[in-house]
Amino acid sequence: MKSLKYSLTPILFGLFLPSAVFADGIITGILPEGPNTTIPILIKTVLNFAIGFAVVVCVAILIFAGYSYMTANGDEDKIQKATKSLTWAIIGLVVCFVAILLVRFVGEKIGIDFGA
Repeated sequence: MKSLKYSLTPILFGLFLPSAVFADGIITGILPEGPNTTIPILIKTVLNFAIGFAVVVCVAILIFAGYSYMTANGDEDKIQKATKSLTWAIIGLVVCFVAILLVRFVGEKIGIDFGA
């Protein structure tokens, strides 16, 4: 097993390291560029992206947990696990929406307009 790990390492580095070079173009599309880019605009962009990503992850977990609940076939352990996942996914969504409200409130107080 040890020799297999060492033989796959160069292959994995060859596959994934060149793709890291091309990741530069991805970031330039997300973050704003130009002479009008200020710290508040950068903060706004990063926070909106992070909260949006968290909401997408919570919804994906919610869908997966619902699917697990439906396919549990009466197995109490699977039902309990799916119920816990559903509960935590809903709590995560609530935290995301509270974060949106909190970020907008603090942004208004310090002068960052997060829009509607």
